[in-house]
Amino acid sequence: MEDKLVEGYFIKTSDNLIFEVKGVVHPHDRIIAYVRYVPNLDSSFRKIYNLREREEYLSNGFLEYLWFSKTHGRVLQAVPRNKIVEVLNPIEHMDQIRNDKRALSVATSNLVELLLDNTGINRTEIGVTGSQLVGVATETSDIDLVVYGESTCRKFYNRLRKKFDKIPRLERYDGELLDAHVLFRWGNLTEHYELLHRIESTKILQGVFESHQFFIRLVKRPQDDREIFGQIMTENLKTREVQCSVIKDRNSIFTPCTYQVESLDLPKLKQLVSYRGRFTEQVSSGMSVRARGRFENVIDSKTGENYQQLVLGENPSDYLVPI
Repeated sequence: MEDKLVEGYFIKTSDNLIFEVKGVVHPHDRIIAYVRYVPNLDSSFRKIYNLREREEYLSNGFLEYLWFSKTHGRVLQAVPRNKIVEVLNPIEHMDQIRNDKRALSVATSNLVELLLDNTGINRTEIGVTGSQLVGVATETSDIDLVVYGESTCRKFYNRLRKKFDKIPRLERYDGELLDAHVLFRWGNLTEHYELLHRIESTKILQGVFESHQFFIRLVKRPQDDREIFGQIMTENLKTREVQCSVIKDRNSIFTPCTYQVESLDLPKLKQLVSYRGRFTEQVSSGMSVRARGRFENVIDSKTGENYQQLVLGENPSDYLVPI
């Protein structure tokens, strides 16, 4: 099971910490995953959202989860495989939810059935993640879904894009709910609020269903890209702003997402990449864009290619908007 861990899965550790798996490629001795839920004194769990707060929490007594990756040239959060005591599987949990009569579970089942009917994917390819998977959801919690496999995800997205506004009870973000959503996702980026409102209102991997907000992650399987850990070596340069043109948005719907770009000022800049769901569906091919993130040198040891990329979403001030 551990060999199949990808985005959307959660891991419980022997220290009673709950981590969310990030990406689809991992080293042989650990899983790249970021702490998301930590125990309270009353045996309940609380969620940590901010990446810096997560790192600070692990720095105080859980240093074994802070791992310097030579491949990435920096410290990542990662779970040693011998610390894993339970794997939380989104597909398996969706099967359990179908027999649950609580309101949130019923709404989740209804949403999934609606999506299956309108996209034609198999029910074994869609699961539930987030607070429901971990077991800490309340009746007002969001619905977090995940679809697996590149070809399945593309089929799902293309059909949903054509039908979204015709599917009953499926609504885009609008009005005060859109305002709150943009504020939650983008914080204090007030200079971009008008653009961000427009972008968020058009996305189809999110919205409202039966009074519940929902978000859908589209995730590739490791065999889709055939990348092995250590193949891509990165060198952290510094945080910077770039201006570039999007030449291909084919992988912009996935988590992690990438945008192929070109820049006159930075001829080696090849792509923008993010492990955060909020950067999916953000811009499109043909757009001139401005972005802020962590600038990296990249070497692909398999092909020998040397290029640069911008990693988005590790700081609250990171952004990606059309010009």
